[in-house]
Amino acid sequence: MSNRRHPRPWHRDSIFGHGPRQPLNRDERARCKYLLNAHHRAGRITRACRDIGMALLKRLSTTGRCDPSHATLAADAGCKTVKTSERATVALKALGLLTWVRRLVRSSGTGWRAEQTSNAYVLLPSLASLNAPRPCDRQNVAETNSFDRSKEYSFVPVFSDDERAAALAALAERRRVVLEKMQTRRALA
Repeated sequence: MSNRRHPRPWHRDSIFGHGPRQPLNRDERARCKYLLNAHHRAGRITRACRDIGMALLKRLSTTGRCDPSHATLAADAGCKTVKTSERATVALKALGLLTWVRRLVRSSGTGWRAEQTSNAYVLLPSLASLNAPRPCDRQNVAETNSFDRSKEYSFVPVFSDDERAAALAALAERRRVVLEKMQTRRALA
């Protein structure tokens, strides 16, 4: 066996089909937004990276399907280049907020060739922590690996009492605002 590199290394660790899906409820979406903003304020991610994370949340369906292209994410976030969205997804993965699997399909002309269509993204707000291992140094981020469905996540986030209180206060305020809007709509109807 030769030591040559595979001409299409993205075939390795790729899957055919839809990929993993994980729907998020309202509280998990709020936690994801909170973590994106907290990491941005702490200087671990850039504004563009935060906006890419928000675009991923916007594109996440109720069934958990999230497979937009990098160009779509860049357009949603208002970024100038697609490379920005690629770097942002790598940075979000380094923080533990995101993971993905490369999705493949068979070529239409020949049945034996495979082409990558998009990535299937999975947002992981329950596994992410505010205690990041290191600040994101933008372009010098570790290489990505694909999503391993056999792996069990045993990471337990560690929060200080102040961070926990701030998160609970933010959720309580969000709940109050939503309930007020619902009552206003009911009164108007």
